[in-house]
Amino acid sequence: MPSALRRLTELELRNALRERLRTGLTEDAQIIEELGIERGSARIDLAIVNGALIGYEIKSDFDSLDRLANQMHAYHRVFDELSIVTTPQFVPQVEQLLPFWWGVLQAVCDGAGVVCLEVVRTPSANPRQEALSLLGLLWRDEAVALLDQHSATKAKSKLTRAMLYEQLAGLADLSTVRDWVSHALRHRGEWRTNALVKSASPAGEPSAPDGDWPRLAAKS
Repeated sequence: MPSALRRLTELELRNALRERLRTGLTEDAQIIEELGIERGSARIDLAIVNGALIGYEIKSDFDSLDRLANQMHAYHRVFDELSIVTTPQFVPQVEQLLPFWWGVLQAVCDGAGVVCLEVVRTPSANPRQEALSLLGLLWRDEAVALLDQHSATKAKSKLTRAMLYEQLAGLADLSTVRDWVSHALRHRGEWRTNALVKSASPAGEPSAPDGDWPRLAAKS
């Protein structure tokens, strides 16, 4: 099959994205694969913490858009900036599904069969980020440490994580919360960094979007 027509896998798109992101990152930037958000209710394929929190969702030729349609609203509450990495067959659909401030990267093969990413749409700032969802990325001990540092009342062990997040959200504006969470994520060490994550999509999965994602897109 000619390289231009070859169906591209998630792993190929993920590797192309990693290659693209290798330059331009600060020394303490963190690349996190399969980052769970909102207590695991959603998981984004790749995130960069480099001052801002930037999320990338990957949709290969062996995927559908249903999962994205169900989870993009959770992504909106957490990330400063969002982009999707996909193939030409999905570009018209994702441009319809996703808000205008999502970036769109299209994967194509060059003459040698190497997968490259082209910018279809440049991302802009997410206007829907929420402090509580962002704080949900903190581990409990990180939330306790922040509350001890910024509140006159010391955090008590009986407080649930939800209670800790609510108290922190009441102490700072969204910009400060971003700084807290970014610092915490960038200083956890090498957790989940540069892990090789293979595609979970079987080769026989339908390559065209199904379900009623246009209805779900109307909520965005």
